[in-house]
Amino acid sequence: MTPAAAEPRGPLAVLVAFGRPHTLIGTTLATVVLWAMALALLDVGVLDGLPTLVVTLVAALATNVFIVGINQMTDVEIDRINKPELPVAAGDLSVSAGWSLVGGTAVLAVVLAAFSGPYLLAAIVVGLLVGAAYSLPPVRLKRFHLGAAAAITSVRAVVVNLLLFAHFTDVLGNGPSVPRYVWALTGMVLGLTIAIAWFKDVPDMVGDARHGIATLVLRLGVRRVLALGLGILVACYVSIVAAGIVGLDGVNGPALAVGHVGLLGATVAITRRIHLSDPSTLVVFYRDIWRLFFAEYLVFGAAVLLA
Repeated sequence: MTPAAAEPRGPLAVLVAFGRPHTLIGTTLATVVLWAMALALLDVGVLDGLPTLVVTLVAALATNVFIVGINQMTDVEIDRINKPELPVAAGDLSVSAGWSLVGGTAVLAVVLAAFSGPYLLAAIVVGLLVGAAYSLPPVRLKRFHLGAAAAITSVRAVVVNLLLFAHFTDVLGNGPSVPRYVWALTGMVLGLTIAIAWFKDVPDMVGDARHGIATLVLRLGVRRVLALGLGILVACYVSIVAAGIVGLDGVNGPALAVGHVGLLGATVAITRRIHLSDPSTLVVFYRDIWRLFFAEYLVFGAAVLLA
């Protein structure tokens, strides 16, 4: 018997898949937690700050869709090998519709940011430019493991945390402010995004090798890349635990330390489930690293709100 064809996805499901759900969740969590931390710092009420959050979140999500969307538009053939479930590769979204989404989200993000303030505009413009440079020729940073990692970490860690927090404090307060604990969060997220930048290529080795994408895992091998990435994560977690013990102004130290001991333990647990002979465990491991990314904002944000 011929297997039944997969049921076509609806427009909303296609849009969400095009935006890559894990990246949309990450962007949403980062934006909301940074906003909540800014409210606590400025002693601003939730309802007073809600309009700023909504506009910022829509602009950030639109930028997110642009970045992951333009990558899909330039990687259709690679995705048919590595990620055949993505909308364009699967044929659920036409190439012309995909480009329309990419262009429309870029325009939406810039317009919203232009009317919101210089720091959000800077964050959006940098995100769009780096996202384009990551995927589009002649630059196409994703061809080079250092360029790819720099692009991902610069946006996810530096631009999002520092510029969005400056934006929230500028609009809701009397000027931009980036306290030490936001820099500490940025350093921790930097470690996580470096790991994500390296680990994301582990399940994609076949397609990347066939299309000449020189990822770090193809250069060094899976075992070495895992060791490097995990070493960075452990160092970052230990540093934040130490900061919680020593004391970090504006943060509940015990909550910060205990929370990150828990995240370090979770990292050890998910690593122990890896079996290099079973590629499916590497896919699960990469998804778990994103869950650690989500958890970082929840744990760090809670420590700030409990101060």
